[in-house]
Amino acid sequence: MTRLIGWVVPGGIILAAIVALILGLGPEDFTAMLGETYPWVAFGIVLLLGAFFHRSRVVLFVFGLSAMLLVFSQATADLTGFFLVGTLLVVSMGILALSQDRGVFSTGGLLQMMVFLVVFLFGMLLLELAPGDLASFLALMPLPPGWSEWSGLPQPVLLAFAFAVPTTLVAAFFREGPVERGIFWSLLILALALRYATDPGLVGVCLTGAGLALGLSVMATSYAMAYKDDLTGLPARRALLRDLNGISGEYAAAMVDVDHFKKFNDRYGHDVGDQVLRMVAARLSKVPGRGRVYRYGGEEFTVLFPGKNIQKALPHLKEVRRSVEDATFTLRSWRRPRKKPVDPSAWRGAGKQKPKLLSVTISIGVADSSGRDPSPETVLKKADQALYRAKEGGRNQVSK
Repeated sequence: MTRLIGWVVPGGIILAAIVALILGLGPEDFTAMLGETYPWVAFGIVLLLGAFFHRSRVVLFVFGLSAMLLVFSQATADLTGFFLVGTLLVVSMGILALSQDRGVFSTGGLLQMMVFLVVFLFGMLLLELAPGDLASFLALMPLPPGWSEWSGLPQPVLLAFAFAVPTTLVAAFFREGPVERGIFWSLLILALALRYATDPGLVGVCLTGAGLALGLSVMATSYAMAYKDDLTGLPARRALLRDLNGISGEYAAAMVDVDHFKKFNDRYGHDVGDQVLRMVAARLSKVPGRGRVYRYGGEEFTVLFPGKNIQKALPHLKEVRRSVEDATFTLRSWRRPRKKPVDPSAWRGAGKQKPKLLSVTISIGVADSSGRDPSPETVLKKADQALYRAKEGGRNQVSK
Protein backbone atom coordinates (compact mmCIF):
# COMPACT_ATOMS: atom_id res chain seq x y z
CA MET A 1 0.00 0.00 0.00
CA THR A 2 2.82 2.41 0.86
CA ARG A 3 4.50 1.70 -2.47
CA LEU A 4 1.22 2.28 -4.32
CA ILE A 5 0.69 5.59 -2.54
CA GLY A 6 4.22 6.61 -3.46
CA TRP A 7 3.40 6.00 -7.10
CA VAL A 8 0.10 7.87 -7.12
CA VAL A 9 1.03 10.82 -4.92
CA PRO A 10 1.46 13.56 -6.02
CA GLY A 11 1.54 13.13 -9.82
CA GLY A 12 -1.50 10.89 -10.12
CA ILE A 13 -3.59 13.21 -7.96
CA ILE A 14 -2.61 16.24 -10.04
CA LEU A 15 -3.49 14.36 -13.23
CA ALA A 16 -6.86 13.32 -11.77
CA ALA A 17 -7.61 16.92 -10.74
CA ILE A 18 -6.86 18.17 -14.26
CA VAL A 19 -9.07 15.47 -15.78
CA ALA A 20 -11.84 16.55 -13.40
CA LEU A 21 -11.48 20.13 -14.66
CA ILE A 22 -11.64 18.91 -18.26
CA LEU A 23 -14.85 17.02 -17.46
CA GLY A 24 -16.34 20.17 -15.93
CA LEU A 25 -16.29 18.89 -12.34
CA GLY A 26 -14.22 21.75 -10.93
CA PRO A 27 -14.85 25.47 -10.41
CA GLU A 28 -16.02 27.05 -13.65
CA ASP A 29 -13.69 30.04 -13.41
CA PHE A 30 -10.62 28.12 -12.20
CA THR A 31 -8.71 28.33 -15.48
CA ALA A 32 -9.43 32.06 -15.66
CA MET A 33 -8.27 32.50 -12.05
CA LEU A 34 -5.00 30.79 -12.89
CA GLY A 35 -4.22 33.49 -15.42
CA GLU A 36 -0.94 33.90 -17.24
CA THR A 37 1.23 34.71 -14.22
CA TYR A 38 0.85 31.66 -11.98
CA PRO A 39 2.41 29.18 -14.45
CA TRP A 40 5.58 31.28 -14.53
CA VAL A 41 5.61 31.49 -10.73
CA ALA A 42 5.30 27.69 -10.51
CA PHE A 43 8.08 27.22 -13.08
CA GLY A 44 10.35 29.58 -11.16
CA ILE A 45 9.85 27.76 -7.86
CA VAL A 46 10.40 24.33 -9.42
CA LEU A 47 13.48 25.62 -11.24
CA LEU A 48 15.01 26.76 -7.94
CA LEU A 49 14.17 23.45 -6.26
CA GLY A 50 15.72 21.47 -9.09
CA ALA A 51 18.89 23.56 -9.09
CA PHE A 52 19.25 23.49 -5.28
CA PHE A 53 18.82 19.70 -5.01
CA HIS A 54 20.97 18.99 -8.10
CA ARG A 55 18.14 17.58 -10.24
CA SER A 56 19.32 18.50 -13.73
CA ARG A 57 16.52 16.64 -15.50
CA VAL A 58 13.89 18.59 -13.58
CA VAL A 59 15.58 21.86 -14.55
CA LEU A 60 15.62 20.83 -18.22
CA PHE A 61 11.97 19.76 -18.11
CA VAL A 62 11.00 23.13 -16.64
CA PHE A 63 12.95 24.90 -19.39
CA GLY A 64 11.00 22.83 -21.92
CA LEU A 65 7.65 23.68 -20.27
CA SER A 66 8.63 27.35 -20.26
CA ALA A 67 9.45 27.17 -23.97
CA MET A 68 6.07 25.57 -24.65
CA LEU A 69 4.23 28.28 -22.72
CA LEU A 70 6.22 31.02 -24.43
CA VAL A 71 5.57 29.63 -27.92
CA PHE A 72 1.89 29.09 -27.11
CA SER A 73 1.43 32.64 -25.83
CA GLN A 74 2.82 34.02 -29.10
CA ALA A 75 0.88 31.66 -31.38
CA THR A 76 -2.28 32.71 -33.18
CA ALA A 77 -4.26 30.10 -35.09
CA ASP A 78 -1.17 28.11 -36.10
CA LEU A 79 -0.08 25.71 -33.33
CA THR A 80 2.77 24.11 -35.28
CA GLY A 81 5.42 25.63 -33.00
CA PHE A 82 3.57 24.50 -29.86
CA PHE A 83 3.36 20.91 -31.12
CA LEU A 84 6.99 21.00 -32.27
CA VAL A 85 8.34 22.16 -28.90
CA GLY A 86 6.12 19.67 -27.10
CA THR A 87 7.32 16.80 -29.26
CA LEU A 88 10.97 17.74 -28.76
CA LEU A 89 10.42 17.94 -25.01
CA VAL A 90 8.68 14.54 -24.89
CA VAL A 91 11.46 12.78 -26.86
CA SER A 92 14.19 14.52 -24.85
CA MET A 93 12.67 13.48 -21.51
CA GLY A 94 12.20 9.94 -22.75
CA ILE A 95 15.93 9.80 -23.40
CA LEU A 96 16.88 11.65 -20.19
CA ALA A 97 14.75 9.26 -18.13
CA LEU A 98 17.43 6.64 -18.83
CA SER A 99 20.19 8.89 -17.48
CA GLN A 100 20.96 10.18 -14.00
CA ASP A 101 20.44 13.58 -12.44
CA ARG A 102 23.54 15.72 -12.19
CA GLY A 103 24.40 18.99 -10.56
CA VAL A 104 23.14 21.76 -12.81
CA PHE A 105 26.58 23.35 -13.06
CA SER A 106 28.58 20.10 -13.01
CA THR A 107 30.23 18.75 -16.15
CA GLY A 108 27.48 16.19 -16.66
CA GLY A 109 24.74 18.72 -15.99
CA LEU A 110 26.19 21.25 -18.40
CA LEU A 111 26.56 18.54 -21.04
CA GLN A 112 22.89 17.61 -20.65
CA MET A 113 21.96 21.29 -20.87
CA MET A 114 24.05 21.82 -24.00
CA VAL A 115 22.51 18.85 -25.85
CA PHE A 116 19.04 19.95 -24.76
CA LEU A 117 19.57 23.51 -25.99
CA VAL A 118 21.06 22.38 -29.30
CA VAL A 119 18.01 20.20 -29.99
CA PHE A 120 15.59 23.01 -29.18
CA LEU A 121 17.52 25.67 -31.09
CA PHE A 122 17.61 23.39 -34.12
CA GLY A 123 13.86 22.92 -33.84
CA MET A 124 13.28 26.66 -33.57
CA LEU A 125 15.50 27.21 -36.60
CA LEU A 126 13.44 24.74 -38.62
CA LEU A 127 10.26 26.43 -37.48
CA GLU A 128 11.59 29.78 -38.67
CA LEU A 129 12.95 28.57 -42.00
CA ALA A 130 10.48 25.87 -42.98
CA PRO A 131 7.19 26.18 -41.08
CA GLY A 132 5.26 24.60 -43.93
CA ASP A 133 7.45 21.52 -43.97
CA LEU A 134 7.01 21.10 -40.21
CA ALA A 135 3.26 21.43 -40.56
CA SER A 136 3.37 18.76 -43.24
CA PHE A 137 5.45 16.56 -40.97
CA LEU A 138 2.90 16.87 -38.15
CA ALA A 139 0.16 15.94 -40.62
CA LEU A 140 1.86 12.66 -41.56
CA MET A 141 -0.14 9.52 -40.80
CA PRO A 142 2.17 6.48 -40.89
CA LEU A 143 -0.39 4.56 -38.83
CA PRO A 144 -4.02 3.72 -39.62
CA PRO A 145 -6.24 6.68 -38.59
CA GLY A 146 -8.15 4.59 -36.06
CA TRP A 147 -4.99 4.11 -34.02
CA SER A 148 -4.67 7.80 -33.19
CA GLU A 149 -8.13 9.35 -33.43
CA TRP A 150 -8.87 8.55 -29.78
CA SER A 151 -5.91 10.67 -28.62
CA GLY A 152 -6.69 13.85 -30.52
CA LEU A 153 -2.95 14.22 -31.22
CA PRO A 154 -1.09 14.28 -34.52
CA GLN A 155 0.44 10.88 -35.16
CA PRO A 156 4.10 12.06 -34.96
CA VAL A 157 3.32 13.56 -31.54
CA LEU A 158 1.55 10.37 -30.44
CA LEU A 159 4.54 8.29 -31.56
CA ALA A 160 6.81 10.51 -29.47
CA PHE A 161 4.67 9.71 -26.43
CA ALA A 162 4.62 6.03 -27.40
CA PHE A 163 8.41 6.09 -27.04
CA ALA A 164 8.79 8.35 -23.99
CA VAL A 165 6.01 7.16 -21.69
CA PRO A 166 7.00 3.44 -21.59
CA THR A 167 10.66 4.37 -21.31
CA THR A 168 9.97 6.66 -18.37
CA LEU A 169 7.66 4.08 -16.79
CA VAL A 170 10.36 1.40 -16.95
CA ALA A 171 12.94 3.79 -15.44
CA ALA A 172 10.53 4.70 -12.64
CA PHE A 173 9.72 1.05 -11.95
CA PHE A 174 13.32 -0.16 -11.68
CA ARG A 175 14.81 2.89 -9.97
CA GLU A 176 11.80 3.64 -7.78
CA GLY A 177 12.86 7.28 -7.63
CA PRO A 178 10.42 10.14 -7.02
CA VAL A 179 11.92 12.16 -9.89
CA GLU A 180 11.42 9.31 -12.37
CA ARG A 181 7.81 9.00 -11.23
CA GLY A 182 7.41 12.77 -11.47
CA ILE A 183 8.67 12.77 -15.07
CA PHE A 184 6.25 9.96 -15.93
CA TRP A 185 3.20 11.79 -14.56
CA SER A 186 4.33 15.09 -16.07
CA LEU A 187 4.49 13.50 -19.51
CA LEU A 188 0.90 12.29 -19.16
CA ILE A 189 -0.19 15.77 -18.08
CA LEU A 190 1.76 17.22 -21.00
CA ALA A 191 -0.23 14.98 -23.35
CA LEU A 192 -3.41 16.67 -22.10
CA ALA A 193 -1.88 20.10 -22.76
CA LEU A 194 -1.26 19.12 -26.37
CA ARG A 195 -4.64 17.38 -26.67
CA TYR A 196 -6.50 20.55 -25.63
CA ALA A 197 -4.17 22.99 -27.38
CA THR A 198 -7.13 25.07 -28.60
CA ASP A 199 -8.12 25.93 -25.01
CA PRO A 200 -5.67 28.48 -23.54
CA GLY A 201 -7.01 28.02 -20.03
CA LEU A 202 -6.54 24.25 -20.01
CA VAL A 203 -3.10 24.57 -21.59
CA GLY A 204 -2.04 26.84 -18.72
CA VAL A 205 -3.50 24.47 -16.13
CA CYS A 206 -1.81 21.43 -17.68
CA LEU A 207 1.61 23.06 -17.99
CA THR A 208 1.37 24.33 -14.42
CA GLY A 209 0.32 20.87 -13.22
CA ALA A 210 3.25 19.24 -15.02
CA GLY A 211 5.60 21.68 -13.33
CA LEU A 212 4.05 21.06 -9.90
CA ALA A 213 4.36 17.29 -10.33
CA LEU A 214 8.08 17.77 -10.98
CA GLY A 215 8.54 20.16 -8.06
CA LEU A 216 6.77 17.88 -5.60
CA SER A 217 8.88 14.95 -6.83
CA VAL A 218 12.00 16.93 -5.92
CA MET A 219 10.60 17.54 -2.44
CA ALA A 220 9.80 13.83 -2.13
CA THR A 221 13.40 13.06 -3.09
CA SER A 222 14.77 15.36 -0.38
CA TYR A 223 12.41 13.71 2.12
CA ALA A 224 13.65 10.26 1.10
CA MET A 225 17.26 11.40 1.43
CA ALA A 226 16.58 12.48 5.01
CA TYR A 227 14.46 9.55 6.14
CA LYS A 228 15.73 6.57 4.11
CA ASP A 229 19.02 4.70 4.37
CA ASP A 230 20.66 4.43 0.95
CA LEU A 231 22.60 1.23 1.62
CA THR A 232 19.84 -0.99 2.99
CA GLY A 233 16.73 0.80 1.73
CA LEU A 234 15.32 0.79 5.29
CA PRO A 235 13.97 3.87 7.05
CA ALA A 236 16.83 5.70 8.75
CA ARG A 237 17.31 6.82 12.34
CA ARG A 238 15.55 10.11 11.69
CA ALA A 239 12.43 8.17 10.63
CA LEU A 240 12.65 6.08 13.82
CA LEU A 241 12.74 9.17 16.05
CA ARG A 242 9.83 10.67 14.12
CA ASP A 243 7.74 7.51 14.54
CA LEU A 244 8.63 7.15 18.21
CA ASN A 245 7.57 10.71 18.93
CA GLY A 246 4.24 10.07 17.22
CA ILE A 247 3.52 6.68 18.81
CA SER A 248 0.83 6.28 21.46
CA GLY A 249 -0.08 3.45 23.79
CA GLU A 250 1.98 0.37 24.49
CA TYR A 251 4.96 -0.51 22.31
CA ALA A 252 8.18 -2.52 22.32
CA ALA A 253 11.50 -1.61 20.78
CA ALA A 254 14.43 -3.89 20.01
CA MET A 255 18.04 -2.95 19.32
CA VAL A 256 19.81 -5.32 16.92
CA ASP A 257 23.57 -5.57 16.39
CA VAL A 258 25.55 -7.71 13.92
CA ASP A 259 27.97 -9.86 15.92
CA HIS A 260 31.71 -9.31 15.36
CA PHE A 261 30.98 -7.03 12.43
CA LYS A 262 34.18 -4.98 12.78
CA LYS A 263 36.38 -8.10 12.57
CA PHE A 264 34.30 -9.35 9.64
CA ASN A 265 34.63 -6.00 7.88
CA ASP A 266 38.38 -5.82 8.47
CA ARG A 267 38.93 -9.36 7.20
CA TYR A 268 36.78 -9.36 4.06
CA GLY A 269 36.58 -5.67 3.18
CA HIS A 270 33.91 -2.99 3.19
CA ASP A 271 32.16 -4.28 0.06
CA VAL A 272 31.46 -7.61 1.72
CA GLY A 273 30.54 -5.75 4.90
CA ASP A 274 27.94 -3.78 2.96
CA GLN A 275 26.63 -7.04 1.52
CA VAL A 276 26.22 -8.38 5.06
CA LEU A 277 24.29 -5.30 6.17
CA ARG A 278 21.96 -5.57 3.17
CA MET A 279 21.37 -9.25 3.88
CA VAL A 280 20.61 -8.61 7.55
CA ALA A 281 18.33 -5.73 6.61
CA ALA A 282 16.44 -7.95 4.15
CA ARG A 283 15.92 -10.61 6.84
CA LEU A 284 14.89 -8.10 9.48
CA SER A 285 12.42 -6.45 7.13
CA LYS A 286 10.50 -9.75 7.07
CA VAL A 287 10.09 -9.83 10.84
CA PRO A 288 6.59 -11.05 11.72
CA GLY A 289 4.27 -9.33 14.15
CA ARG A 290 3.98 -6.14 12.05
CA GLY A 291 7.33 -4.93 13.30
CA ARG A 292 8.85 -1.81 11.74
CA VAL A 293 12.55 -2.06 10.97
CA TYR A 294 15.01 0.87 10.87
CA ARG A 295 18.73 1.21 10.39
CA TYR A 296 19.90 2.91 13.56
CA GLY A 297 23.48 3.44 12.39
CA GLY A 298 26.56 1.40 11.50
CA GLU A 299 25.77 -2.27 12.08
CA GLU A 300 22.87 -1.50 14.43
CA PHE A 301 19.19 -1.79 13.58
CA THR A 302 15.98 -1.10 15.50
CA VAL A 303 12.70 -3.00 15.38
CA LEU A 304 9.59 -1.22 16.64
CA PHE A 305 6.43 -3.12 17.67
CA PRO A 306 3.49 -0.74 18.19
CA GLY A 307 0.79 -2.18 20.44
CA LYS A 308 3.01 -4.99 21.82
CA ASN A 309 4.92 -5.58 25.02
CA ILE A 310 8.11 -7.62 25.49
CA GLN A 311 6.33 -10.96 25.84
CA LYS A 312 4.44 -10.49 22.57
CA ALA A 313 7.50 -9.24 20.70
CA LEU A 314 9.94 -11.94 21.88
CA PRO A 315 8.71 -14.81 19.64
CA HIS A 316 8.98 -12.62 16.55
CA LEU A 317 12.49 -11.48 17.46
CA LYS A 318 13.63 -15.04 18.12
CA GLU A 319 12.28 -16.09 14.74
CA VAL A 320 14.11 -13.32 12.87
CA ARG A 321 17.31 -14.09 14.82
CA ARG A 322 17.15 -17.70 13.59
CA SER A 323 16.43 -16.46 10.08
CA VAL A 324 19.67 -14.44 10.03
CA GLU A 325 21.65 -17.30 11.58
CA ASP A 326 20.44 -19.74 8.90
CA ALA A 327 21.19 -17.37 6.01
CA THR A 328 24.41 -17.78 4.02
CA PHE A 329 25.92 -15.97 1.07
CA THR A 330 28.81 -16.63 -1.26
CA LEU A 331 32.02 -14.64 -1.00
CA ARG A 332 32.75 -13.38 -4.53
CA SER A 333 36.26 -14.19 -5.74
CA TRP A 334 38.21 -11.25 -7.10
CA ARG A 335 38.71 -13.33 -10.28
CA ARG A 336 35.02 -14.16 -10.68
CA PRO A 337 33.25 -12.24 -13.47
CA ARG A 338 30.34 -10.04 -12.42
CA LYS A 339 28.13 -11.54 -15.17
CA LYS A 340 27.67 -15.29 -15.41
CA PRO A 341 29.51 -16.59 -18.52
CA VAL A 342 27.89 -18.93 -21.01
CA ASP A 343 30.37 -21.62 -19.97
CA PRO A 344 30.92 -21.24 -16.19
CA SER A 345 34.04 -23.41 -16.36
CA ALA A 346 35.65 -21.09 -18.88
CA TRP A 347 36.53 -18.27 -16.53
CA ARG A 348 40.00 -18.30 -15.12
CA GLY A 349 40.32 -20.00 -11.80
CA ALA A 350 37.24 -22.18 -12.15
CA GLY A 351 37.52 -25.55 -10.49
CA LYS A 352 40.61 -24.57 -8.45
CA GLN A 353 38.68 -23.62 -5.33
CA LYS A 354 35.15 -23.91 -4.06
CA PRO A 355 33.26 -20.69 -3.37
CA LYS A 356 33.37 -19.71 0.28
CA LEU A 357 30.08 -19.51 2.14
CA LEU A 358 29.78 -16.90 4.87
CA SER A 359 27.21 -16.38 7.59
CA VAL A 360 26.66 -13.96 10.44
CA THR A 361 24.62 -13.81 13.61
CA ILE A 362 22.88 -11.00 15.45
CA SER A 363 22.30 -10.09 19.07
CA ILE A 364 19.06 -8.45 20.14
CA GLY A 365 17.97 -6.49 23.18
CA VAL A 366 14.32 -5.60 23.71
CA ALA A 367 12.41 -3.31 26.06
CA ASP A 368 8.90 -1.88 26.20
CA SER A 369 7.02 1.15 27.48
CA SER A 370 5.51 -0.55 30.51
CA GLY A 371 7.91 0.97 33.06
CA ARG A 372 7.65 4.19 34.99
CA ASP A 373 9.15 6.20 32.19
CA PRO A 374 7.65 5.20 28.81
CA SER A 375 9.50 7.93 26.89
CA PRO A 376 11.20 6.83 23.65
CA GLU A 377 14.62 7.79 24.98
CA THR A 378 14.21 5.57 28.05
CA VAL A 379 12.82 2.61 26.10
CA LEU A 380 15.69 2.75 23.58
CA LYS A 381 18.21 3.04 26.41
CA LYS A 382 16.74 -0.04 28.12
CA ALA A 383 16.79 -1.94 24.84
CA ASP A 384 20.42 -0.97 24.35
CA GLN A 385 21.24 -2.23 27.86
CA ALA A 386 19.48 -5.49 27.06
CA LEU A 387 21.53 -5.72 23.86
CA TYR A 388 24.70 -5.35 25.93
CA ARG A 389 23.55 -8.24 28.14
CA ALA A 390 22.94 -10.37 25.04
CA LYS A 391 26.50 -9.74 23.88
CA GLU A 392 27.92 -10.39 27.32
CA GLY A 393 25.96 -13.64 27.45
CA GLY A 394 27.64 -15.03 24.33
CA ARG A 395 25.95 -13.21 21.44
CA ASN A 396 23.48 -14.68 18.92
CA GLN A 397 20.60 -14.41 21.38
CA VAL A 398 17.71 -12.22 22.46
CA SER A 399 17.81 -10.55 25.85
CA LYS A 400 15.25 -8.46 27.77
